[in-house]
Amino acid sequence: MNSRRPVNSIVRVRREKALFSRRLSDLSYTKIPMRKIHSFFIAIALCTTALAHAGTQVLGFEIGVTTVEQLRETLSKKTELEPSGTNKYSGGEMLKTDGAVYDIEGLTSVLYVFDDQKKLAGVFMDMGKHRFDAIFQFLSKKYKVSAQQHPFVGDQFASFRPADTLIEMDAPHLGFTMEVRYIRNDLLQKFKAQSKAEAAAKRNSEASKF
Repeated sequence: MNSRRPVNSIVRVRREKALFSRRLSDLSYTKIPMRKIHSFFIAIALCTTALAHAGTQVLGFEIGVTTVEQLRETLSKKTELEPSGTNKYSGGEMLKTDGAVYDIEGLTSVLYVFDDQKKLAGVFMDMGKHRFDAIFQFLSKKYKVSAQQHPFVGDQFASFRPADTLIEMDAPHLGFTMEVRYIRNDLLQKFKAQSKAEAAAKRNSEASKF
């Protein structure tokens, strides 16, 4: 007697195995139309671009993104904006306002500095020194502390480093006011370069008199 299975049975088993293999493959891999794949990568690229151009937020405005016109339109409805000339480092105009409109305890004035492209390059806030600890806590929850000096008596200082901006808190021991500064990286570099050049020119001028 022949113990081998009939040919038809063997063929049927092979077909069932092939069908099972295809179904298993379908469970682990789903074919996606190329058009959908293309749309997916475009969406990722747009999202990445948007994140790359996102600036540090302060007082409802965005460093490097908010324009003079946008800030004027927003604040002119709520408070008086005072022109403060042109910033010698950024080449852009400056606008100043008091702190009442922001509903922040101790805030007395805000200076907005723009670049020559009319984009926000810096924000300088004057506020009561008694708010140092509270403001430090607010900022340290959002940004990594890059430096701090917080003695029981003496000058207090802290800095934070978002990607596009330097944030500093500066509270001198003498006096009752501290400054909170948001300075865009390129404005900071211009300030350092020009300050260095001015200091060198002053030394040369003094040296020439002896």
